[in-house]
Amino acid sequence: MNEKITALRHELHALAEPSGAEIKTKERLKRFLSENTSLELIDCGGGFYAAHRESDTAKPSIALRADFDALMLPDGGCAHLCGHDGHSAALCGLALELEGKKLGRDVFLLFQPAEETGAGALGCLGFLEREKPGEIYGAHNLPGFELGQIFTRAGTFACASRGLTLKFSGKAAHAAYPELGVSPAAAVGELLGLATKPVDDADGMVLCTVIGVQMGERAFGAAAANAEVWLTLRAEHDTELTKLYDRIIETSEKLAARYGLGFGFEDCDVFPSTENYPAAAEKVLTLCGGSELKAPMRWSEDFGWYLKACRGAFFGIGAGVGHAPLHSECYDYPDELLEPTIDAFEKLILG
Repeated sequence: MNEKITALRHELHALAEPSGAEIKTKERLKRFLSENTSLELIDCGGGFYAAHRESDTAKPSIALRADFDALMLPDGGCAHLCGHDGHSAALCGLALELEGKKLGRDVFLLFQPAEETGAGALGCLGFLEREKPGEIYGAHNLPGFELGQIFTRAGTFACASRGLTLKFSGKAAHAAYPELGVSPAAAVGELLGLATKPVDDADGMVLCTVIGVQMGERAFGAAAANAEVWLTLRAEHDTELTKLYDRIIETSEKLAARYGLGFGFEDCDVFPSTENYPAAAEKVLTLCGGSELKAPMRWSEDFGWYLKACRGAFFGIGAGVGHAPLHSECYDYPDELLEPTIDAFEKLILG
């Protein structure tokens, strides 16, 4: 492995900036590419891409994508606990491998911010409209899987998800006379019971997770007047997520009306399902020696936005059977994974 790429990965790991604020990370990546390659660098939204262009091409153009944001910590800090530092370093390693080569096609290396919030891919969709690549591919490291082994599947690779805040507003009252107020307690209690019931008639996995509830204040002389319920909705297919979402909103509206409450809601961190094109998934399995993933990953990935507009596939690369899980405080992207990731991307370009 090129020592420059390992050093870059460690440098990116130390930078660690949150979604939408990756200023130094973006600058460092662009500087590395401009100092070590002749690729054309073009900004697109909060991200950018590096273009390898050839005047005479026999094959359709191809795009490879990496993300570069980190996770916010409870103490207000930031850390690369999902491996995006490794994803971007690997894509830079691919750039070094491609330098000066005749590939018979145009190649675009897309560096994307804000994957963790689901907003980064949406901001970079203009890249697809501008360059019109024939295919797009992306990868994510997979702790718990054999180091360097490729995994993917046709159809859903990663589930759709949506954060949902439900807001109930009533009327405050003295704790000794709760009947003089309008409390959201009964509505919230019913909602939690209904929202978490298993969905039996769905196509694929459907899940509603209670993230938290905030109601009233720690003031024992006052009955609660307002409440918020925070949910994450998750499903294997976009259509099933929409059905669950509509059911939760409709149920909340009915409960609010029954108990005389005001009601509102907000969406957050919206991710579509990452739906691989069968032919593209098969290409990953064949060219990269991959194994078929039997079921979709439950977590979400905003790469799904690209696949709504362009043929392609997303795949995972094992980070080690005993490796710390994603988003855990002891997670660190393994440097040993850089080379197999670069190799997989290069095989897709040359195949």
